[in-house]
Amino acid sequence: MKKLSALILALTVSITALAGCDSQPEDPGTPPTNVLNPGNSQSNSDNNGNNTGNSTNNSSNTSTGDSASKYDGELLENAVSVRIGNGGKKDWYINMYNNAASQTMLGYLTSSELRFPTYNYDGEHGFVSQSVRGSYTRDDEITVENAKAGELYLLSGGQLRFYFKDSAGVNITATPIGYYVETEGLADAVIDAYTSNLGDTWGVDVYFNITKRI
Repeated sequence: MKKLSALILALTVSITALAGCDSQPEDPGTPPTNVLNPGNSQSNSDNNGNNTGNSTNNSSNTSTGDSASKYDGELLENAVSVRIGNGGKKDWYINMYNNAASQTMLGYLTSSELRFPTYNYDGEHGFVSQSVRGSYTRDDEITVENAKAGELYLLSGGQLRFYFKDSAGVNITATPIGYYVETEGLADAVIDAYTSNLGDTWGVDVYFNITKRI
């Protein structure tokens, strides 16, 4: 009888151990398209957030200014709306400059919400960046000394950079894309989205859900 009890106990332990193995998380496999890095080109920026690409270019319209607000062109008001983070409920609206780069980006968007993952978060210099699809002219580049919260720029190499807080001495050469209409609470929203997404399966720093409105 004792031998039978011992055998039953051994079988129970074995079954429990096997069940424990089966409960281990499975390999998530290949990320779905909507969370894949949209571009593999490396950023032409250094760790200080400064553009380290060619300082000279063939653009004849390069100018100097402090921010995108000095861009003298037609404005596409509320061109897109953005929800920051996976659980974002608030719609943040972006005014875009009607230049060739902005039009190219808008061409990839539709009235359906697009999930846009970003893989580069710089808390010290206050920006989130990611490579974007498309072939872009550099004709509308300006020199930006100081970035303001809410501004978006396209750097050489196709890196889209969004400053979620004021940052002095950025010294980048980039094309102004647009700016968030509302900036109050913007930094907190991005920081909260980043913090809540730490350890993301696909290595995404912050998710943005974008909808074209024009």
